[in-house]
Amino acid sequence: MLYYILFNDYYTPREAVIVFLITIFVYLISLTLHEFAHSLTAYKMGDPTPKLMGRLTLNPFKHLSLGGFLMFVLLGIGWAKPVPINPLNFKKYRKGIRLVSISGILTNFLLGLIAAIIYAILLSTVGYINTAMEYLFLILQYFMVVNSFLALFNLIPIYPMDGFNFVTSFMRADNKYIKFNVKNGMKLLLCILLVTLLIEIIFSFDLLDWYLSILYNYVYLPISFLGV
Repeated sequence: MLYYILFNDYYTPREAVIVFLITIFVYLISLTLHEFAHSLTAYKMGDPTPKLMGRLTLNPFKHLSLGGFLMFVLLGIGWAKPVPINPLNFKKYRKGIRLVSISGILTNFLLGLIAAIIYAILLSTVGYINTAMEYLFLILQYFMVVNSFLALFNLIPIYPMDGFNFVTSFMRADNKYIKFNVKNGMKLLLCILLVTLLIEIIFSFDLLDWYLSILYNYVYLPISFLGV
C-alpha cells in the first residue's frame, strides 16, 4: 500500500503523502472503534476483563498491533490486538459470544453507512468547492471502503475471525470444525491471502479491488447520491 500510494502517476508527491496519512487515520479510527465495540459489548454482558486489561477505551494505541499496523502500511491488510474476554463471566454464555462477535462487524458497517450519508449531504449542499473539501470527500470515501472491507473480512468463519466465533457459538465445543480451525485457522487465512495475490499476479485481476468497487458503486454510492 505504501509503495502504491507514494509511487504512482495519480498523485503529486505532496498529494501522495496526504492520501497516505488519510489512509492511516481512517485505518486507526476504524480498527479502534471495532475493538472498542467488542470491549464494550463484553463489559455490558458481564465480563470485566476488557476494562481490567485497559481495552475499554477509544485510545487507538491501546488496540494497535505493531505487526498488524506494519502489514497494513506495506500490504494494505492489517489487524489490531484481539480484545481479551472471558465468556464464563457473561450473563448468558452463548448470547454473549454472539453479540461480542457481531458487534465489531456491525460497527464497521455502520461507520461506512454514516460516511455515505455524510457524503450525500455534503455533495448535495456544498460540493467540491476547494481542495479542503476534496480531501474531506476522500476521507469519507476511505471510511466507506476500509470499513466495508473490515466488515466483510471479519465475517469469514475461520479462526480467529469474528465470523468464526459467531458461527461456532451454535456448535458444541468438541465439534471437529472448531478443532480443525483452532489448529489450522491462521494457515487457512494465509492461503486465502496467497491465492488472492496469485490470482492478481497471474490473471491481473484484483479480487479485493473487485469487491470494493462493487460495494462502493452499488451500495454506498447510491446511498450517497440520494440527496443529490
